[in-house]
Amino acid sequence: MLFNHPNSILCIIATEFCERFSFCGLRTILSLYLRNVLCLHENVATVIYHIFIMMCYTMPLLGAILADNFIGRYKVILHFSMIYLAGAVLTCCSAIPPLRLPPTTSSMIGLSLIAIGTGGIKPCVAAFGGDQFRLPAENQRLQRFFSTFYCTANLGGFIGMVVTPALRRSVMCFGDDACYALGFGLPALLVLVSIVIFVAGKPWYKIKQPRNNITLKFVSCAWHALMKRMQHDRTVDGPPRDHWLDYSIGKYGEKLVRDMKIVFSILYLYLPLPIFWSLFDQQGSRWTFQASRLRSEVLGITLMPDQLQVMNPAIVLFMMPVCPGGAWPVLPDLGPLQKMFIGGMLASLAFVAAGILQIGIERSTLQVPDHEDTGIVILNTLSCPVDIVLHGEGTAPVEQHGTALMTPLPTRTYTVTANSPVKCAGRIMKRHALRTELKTVSGMFMPIIVGQNSDDEVSFYFMDPNPFVKSLTGKPKLKVVYVGNTGPNKNVSITVETDRRLSDIYYVSDAPVDHIGESAYICLQPGKFKWRASSADGEVSGSGEGQLLAGGVYVLCLRERLGRLDAAVLHAPNPPNELHLAWIVPQYLLVSIAEIMFAVSGLEFSFTQAPKSMKTITIAAWYVSVAFGNLIVILVAQMKIFESRAVEFLSYAGLLALAMLLFLHMSQGFRFKNVGFDESSTESHPLLRHHSRVISVHSLTTSTRPYSGRASSAASCLGAMERARPAAWPPNAYVHLGTPSTSDYRATTLAKD
Repeated sequence: MLFNHPNSILCIIATEFCERFSFCGLRTILSLYLRNVLCLHENVATVIYHIFIMMCYTMPLLGAILADNFIGRYKVILHFSMIYLAGAVLTCCSAIPPLRLPPTTSSMIGLSLIAIGTGGIKPCVAAFGGDQFRLPAENQRLQRFFSTFYCTANLGGFIGMVVTPALRRSVMCFGDDACYALGFGLPALLVLVSIVIFVAGKPWYKIKQPRNNITLKFVSCAWHALMKRMQHDRTVDGPPRDHWLDYSIGKYGEKLVRDMKIVFSILYLYLPLPIFWSLFDQQGSRWTFQASRLRSEVLGITLMPDQLQVMNPAIVLFMMPVCPGGAWPVLPDLGPLQKMFIGGMLASLAFVAAGILQIGIERSTLQVPDHEDTGIVILNTLSCPVDIVLHGEGTAPVEQHGTALMTPLPTRTYTVTANSPVKCAGRIMKRHALRTELKTVSGMFMPIIVGQNSDDEVSFYFMDPNPFVKSLTGKPKLKVVYVGNTGPNKNVSITVETDRRLSDIYYVSDAPVDHIGESAYICLQPGKFKWRASSADGEVSGSGEGQLLAGGVYVLCLRERLGRLDAAVLHAPNPPNELHLAWIVPQYLLVSIAEIMFAVSGLEFSFTQAPKSMKTITIAAWYVSVAFGNLIVILVAQMKIFESRAVEFLSYAGLLALAMLLFLHMSQGFRFKNVGFDESSTESHPLLRHHSRVISVHSLTTSTRPYSGRASSAASCLGAMERARPAAWPPNAYVHLGTPSTSDYRATTLAKD
């Protein structure tokens, strides 16, 4: 079907494929880049991510106004694509350390340019493709174009969401095991390719110049009516009008005012919609962070959190043939507004599932003590069990080479006693009981290593207070702790090496404080690692290997006795992720079905009900509702209302359910309109009022041949990467009101493509 189109259409489709590949790939890895590379807090990373998305869906207003009123669609696409390219290149350069650009500043500028570029061209590409056809003669070819266009665009976005995270992870660069420079570089290259393809097709394009400044008329008419309405309240000049826009009829005419009434009735129904988008777009932020707390091994392959976002477009592309036009076959009699309501409720259920999953994650994860509490972590390096008694709190039995936890505890000084067997792994313990005082710190864990000194006595070694929090990336964290006497000029070093040949070396101090030295945390890829200990005099030597799982916080304890390495134990104070990736599938399934029913039905409603002259304004308002949804997430994250992420998810679910109930109530009073070729609006036939089926209404005896537009098959390929599409999207229902010679009408159902 792709090669049946003329060269101009092929260039437009290829341009959209490259742009969607670029944008969706970049967006997929963006939240992790903000958190892991720029080291921003999760709330800050969430705010910046949603500011970026909000800008992407606000800029279509600017692009639509410039295209429809000033410079035309071709120039808007070309100029904004250049801005897009500049932003993509700058974002890529910010991830290349040798260039020494300020990473945060350059990244923010680059993302701003990308948002301006992609937002500006968003409402224009498909509309520009529609300009290449002569209507109504080429209506069927137009339908095939839209079908191919949206399938290709979603395919590009789908591939981008798979390939870009894979490149980021599989290639090492600049001493790191994740290459964000390549992850951002490929999208930049694709933007360049899209510009080259688009410009190459110029000789074949039909370029239309804007004729009528409808946007200016829309704003002027609304402003004039509002001012007249306010003046009427003050002067009481004549009887009040039925509608506030009626005050502009004298200056702007009945037709414009009538069409604006329809648009404002649609905008009124848009008011609750931002709540839906505030939940939907958290797939790229909160849900990605949630995925980093799951065990993601599938068939021996460890998936990265950002790769999980591909589930949404994959499910949508799979479900679309099952739900043509956004409606389940079992729900044929529901109108688009009812489908939107059901879609919103399904999205609410998706966040209920996310909240339940988050509760499980929080319960299986070591929680940092509150500001007024503390905790004690016992790491036993002995080859025999030990009983730890915390006077006034209880006893904690610790298995050989095991770990025990006592939390939460009041912050104060405790008396700690350790009791071990007299015989421990074949050795006679000269002192098998030990008692000491421990002063705790609020909001931290106090790690205690139970060991054995050179005199065969049970000993305590106290690490620095530690929160033992999991890594932001979901990678395992490893800390090396060396217990014993190193002595001057001994130069003890411990080398840790991964399967990918990345290594870190820790040099132990010649005079460790209290006979214990500890390294900083090392973030490694999940999998096996090898360690090797050595000293300059050759006395301390040893090696071993271990297994690190995603999300775990590990402590490798190496204990020296009589100048030689005596024990090496790998502890996990904060265990690796326990819940499997499969638990996140239900929420993605629910939100994907919700998108099909909500977004596609919303587009059907918007385009079929908006007057032809104001479809751009209507779809621009749809984009703005997406932007306001992201603004809600920004405000919630900034105000830090919720301490628990699970409570936040469940609160979002309740808020959306209330918004959808309000939407359902508001939609009860909406009167469906049909727009004919004369761009005037008339009330719908009763058969149309509560159904979304594609029907044609015409006179039984008219001699005028009715326009037989076909239902768009493009909806069957609308995917997750787009909340809405440009103004040239053909409505799912083309309705022609023939010139009637009788009041008798009949309704016929048009066949799908």
